[in-house]
Amino acid sequence: MELHRIDLSRDIPHLRRFLAGADPGDYLLEGLEEWVHTGRSWVGVVEGDWVAFGRLHDLGGAEGWISGLRVDPARRGHGIGSELLAKLLSDARELGVTALRAVIEDPNIPSRRLFARFGFRSVAPMTLGRGLARAGPAGLLRRASAGEGLDGPVGWLPSLSDRVDLLPGEEGGRFGRWQPWLAARWATEGKLFLGPGLAVAVQVDWWEDPRTLWANPLRGTPGSLFAALGSLTRELEHEEWQAFLPSSESARAEYATCGILPHPSWGDRVQLYERL
Repeated sequence: MELHRIDLSRDIPHLRRFLAGADPGDYLLEGLEEWVHTGRSWVGVVEGDWVAFGRLHDLGGAEGWISGLRVDPARRGHGIGSELLAKLLSDARELGVTALRAVIEDPNIPSRRLFARFGFRSVAPMTLGRGLARAGPAGLLRRASAGEGLDGPVGWLPSLSDRVDLLPGEEGGRFGRWQPWLAARWATEGKLFLGPGLAVAVQVDWWEDPRTLWANPLRGTPGSLFAALGSLTRELEHEEWQAFLPSSESARAEYATCGILPHPSWGDRVQLYERL
């Protein structure tokens, strides 16, 4: 198999055909052009046919993210995924990236085994939760002033794993090590919202239809934070919010009582994998 970097000036239509041919409902197809520009995308070719695709995202600070790994269904089981992942790891080494992470759906046993063979380990079980914009008391969360910070790692996933959603660019769900300056950066960017016992970082316009806010829960009990998030989502003129949340039987039961649902495409449980 030949592996090469995608040429963004000419290969996007070909990539779109490859993804649609493998899965017409692939979530990558929406906003694909913007998505591939935020990382280093690689394609595998056999006798002129595209058979595999994957992306490496350099997050800075020697941390990176692997996403979008796809193999032609007709070619699976022949080591193509292993070749592609090995190439992505080699590319990461050349960039000086020493900490790599990925999110894999819990039922996707082949991908979990593939990443495990390359030294990745699961560091946190999560669920991708969804909440709707709701009418409620205004001002439960206020936009933080520039320079305001938080002691960390604070609650939710950061306190469980020492990893936090970095919210780089227009994307959410890219995890790195917690650093106190992250909260100050979010405040400067207008992404950090605070309230009594509450803290959340958000990325607006994360998804266009429905208009979705990406949320990074940092402080607060589920009931109080979800109510505040629903109100903030409405204030920011969005229809719903999404966030990676800690996943356990008791936590998911509490989310359900708060009206939070798992994402229909991601299922009830995903794993954050890491390779150092």
